[in-house]
Amino acid sequence: MPEFTPQTLLRQLVRRRFWLPIASIFALSVAGMAAASMVAPSPAGQAAVAPTATPVPSPPGDASALALLGLRPRFDAADGQAFAEIVRFTQIAALPTPTAVPPTPVPPTATPVPPAPAPAPVRPLAPPPASAPVAPAPPRAPALPALDTSPMDAFEQALFDDTNRRRASVGLPPLRDNQSLVAIARIRARDMAANNYFAHTSPVTGDTAFSLMDKYGIPYGWAGENLAKNNYPIDQFVAVADNALWNSPPHHENIVGPHYTDMGVGFAQDASGMKYLAIIFTGPA
Repeated sequence: MPEFTPQTLLRQLVRRRFWLPIASIFALSVAGMAAASMVAPSPAGQAAVAPTATPVPSPPGDASALALLGLRPRFDAADGQAFAEIVRFTQIAALPTPTAVPPTPVPPTATPVPPAPAPAPVRPLAPPPASAPVAPAPPRAPALPALDTSPMDAFEQALFDDTNRRRASVGLPPLRDNQSLVAIARIRARDMAANNYFAHTSPVTGDTAFSLMDKYGIPYGWAGENLAKNNYPIDQFVAVADNALWNSPPHHENIVGPHYTDMGVGFAQDASGMKYLAIIFTGPA
């Protein structure tokens, strides 16, 4: 069996990279043998110097660990430092070897992408503003009956001439024949005959000579009306009416009114023979 020194033993341990169990057993055997060698006589008959460390007794069976390595011991007192290094080596070797734990791969974390903002709700189109209700047009007034502008009959013409003679008697010019005024005078006479009344305002329609001229758009600045009725014979009633109007102050004033320029006369007779006469006077403003 070959001899070894502590230095060769240390090199063998490092070179062979013993497993921890064998290294531990070997450390115990070497420590025992190192203690025994330190009390043996040194070569050349010199007394050995006891080490300062307390010797550790070698446990039984330690030689078997060296035998496993194929070694036999040969130590001297100068090998103490080498044994100390071997002991320190075995202590370090006895420490648990940390097992390298591979790092756990961390899956890449995707950068959170903020969700796209939800589209704004589409507002329904506002219905077009309802147009304000339009008040229905007032019912159209019934069409006015057409004016009867035919030439004056004999009775109408007779009273027209008598009135102008009255004006001439006081030095006033005659009034002109106005067919529009003749038509208004006929409306008035016929309404009185049809509705059996005698007044300047119709109790049926509420019309007057003036409102009728306004409705038909007949212009005037000055206006007046004379009315007469009687049931005298047909050949006398015009003269009776002319005489009554001339002798009535309000009617006389109309006959000789200086502001008048135009005149129209209307005649009507009811079923009983009552005769109605109307005279309309107008002048410019």
